[in-house]
Formats: sequence, C-alpha cells, structure tokens
Amino acid sequence: MIYQADDGSNIDLYGRLGFNVSDKKSGDTSGDFDGRIGFSARQAINEKLAVIGFTQYQVNAAEYANNISAEDPDDFTARYVWAGLDFAEWGKITAGRVSSGLIMFTDIGDVFASSDVAMARQANVIDPTAVQVFRQDGTIQYQNTAGNFDFSTAWILGNNSSDLDYGVNAAVRYTLDMGGAGKFQPVLAIQQSQASHDDTSVQSDDDADKYQMWGVGARYYLGDAMLGLLYAEDTVEYLDGRPDSTDKDYEATLVYSLTPEWWLRTGYRHLENTDGDGLSLRDTTLEVQYKATAKSSIYASYSWRNGEAGVNRVTNKRVSFGGSDPDDDYFHLGLRYEF
Repeated sequence: MIYQADDGSNIDLYGRLGFNVSDKKSGDTSGDFDGRIGFSARQAINEKLAVIGFTQYQVNAAEYANNISAEDPDDFTARYVWAGLDFAEWGKITAGRVSSGLIMFTDIGDVFASSDVAMARQANVIDPTAVQVFRQDGTIQYQNTAGNFDFSTAWILGNNSSDLDYGVNAAVRYTLDMGGAGKFQPVLAIQQSQASHDDTSVQSDDDADKYQMWGVGARYYLGDAMLGLLYAEDTVEYLDGRPDSTDKDYEATLVYSLTPEWWLRTGYRHLENTDGDGLSLRDTTLEVQYKATAKSSIYASYSWRNGEAGVNRVTNKRVSFGGSDPDDDYFHLGLRYEF
C-alpha cells in the first residue's frame, strides 16, 4: 500500500522477484531472473462510482503489447495496462490490455510456476498482440457478479499492431456451494476475432481470416484439494482455401495442500492440432511448493513430455511450445518473492 484515503481511494504497488534454474528452453541447465512490477489505483468519486486503473510490466514477458516487443531479456514489457470505472454492485468497465474474464477459464489449467498456457494458443494468428488469449490490446470489458454467477463480456477494438476488424469474448462461471460435499465451479468461455487485412497488417499469415475459440471446464474444491478439468477448441479459418487449423486441448489439474507450507500440484495436458502446424502436446507435470513465508516460495517441478513439434505452414520453421521442444522432459527450480 502506497496511499490510502478515508474515502477508499488508494494506490497499491505489486511486485515479484525470483530466480529460476531449468533446462526447459535449450536442454542445457541455465538460470534466469524473473521480475514483475505493477501499480493499481482507485479514486473514489462517490459511494457508487470510482475510477480504477492497473499497470503491470515484466522482464521479458511473453507479450507483444502496446507496440513493445522485448528483444533483450532485461527489457520490461507490458502485461496489463488498463483504466476503467467501478460501479459497485452494477459491475465495472475496463479498457486497454485488461485482466480478461477469460482468466476464469484459463486458470483451471494454469496452476504451475513453470508451465505455459496452451488453450486458445492460436489467438495470436489473427491478433499479434494476443500472445495469450486473456491479454489483448484495445479491449473494452464489462464484468459483474449476480448471485452465484460471475460473468464478463468484451469488445476487442485492437490497435495498430492488432490487425483486427473486431473481436468479442465472454465468460461465465457458476459457484455451487454444497457444504460438506465441497464446492463446484463450472466455467464456459468463448471468443471470435476477425482480421481486417489492411495495408499495415503485421499478421504472420496474411491469409488467416477468422479465429474462433470455445472452452468448458470446472473446478471442484473439497477440503485441502482442488481438482480442475477443461476442454478447449480453437480454429483459424483462411482465405486461400486451406483447411481450418484446429486445436483440441484436454487438461486435468490437481492441487493439494499437505500443510499451510507444503503444496503439491500435478496435471496432464493433451493437445492435438489438425490441418495446421501439427503441434502435439502430451505433458505430465508434478510440482512441489514450499511457502517459506506468506510472500515467498520455493518451487520444484518436473515435466514428462511426449509431444511432437509442429511446422509453420508459412515459414516452414519448427514450432515449439513455451520455447522448448514438446518431446523433451524438463525440470524447474524456482525461488519467488512477492510484495
């Protein structure tokens, strides 16, 4: 907390520092610095209305945001940059590179310190700023909660780097509290994007025309355990008569708290692409986390991988995933401090 006023106005600082040792990207063991910094702000206008905003940058983030492409590992690149209005029980509107409501869905599979998000990976074929589908430039989003439902809907305008005619997405989550039998949270997510094909296009494939994604999943909480299951499918359509490139992704995750300090995570991911780059992912991951304090953790994980690298249909170059060959196992050791 940097600033706090009596009317609820505030400015908060968020940061993350860490160091990771892994053989993930090159096959050789190497060490990499991990750093994020961000600010959130809230200016109260009255009891029912406030101006809100958030910005977060990361060292060498996997992003192409706001016309910034990190070429040096020491560069800071935008992950989130947005401003908006909070209408209390009437929901909130945010605009920019927003914290997308699609996170309600992607978080089901995104539980490991070292893994990468696979579902909806083809979104950036149409929108180069969408390195990950839940962070896209030029988004105007509405979010709210009604009873047991959390929902969001968004219109994606894009910017000069997006090459979008339009984009839309939506997500809805329902929470069913079953008392001693646990808590069940099903989620549904969808997105559609259309390319504009203008003269300034920075698409990797100028004939890629439309992107569609849908996903369904759920989390089940019981005691100290959380089980997650999801299925996602995304498709890119082309103008030149090529067949649609389709990803089908199945994922299962399990998080278990042995004690407040010791946490176990495991999961399996199976992704197959047809009529596109041919990428295949078959990953099994086991991770142990030790929370030394409320803000600092040590992670150790190993991923067994039995997938196949794809081939880009335009460049004929190999397509890896997360910077590594999907057929190579890897380990990860990480120290992380958040403030």
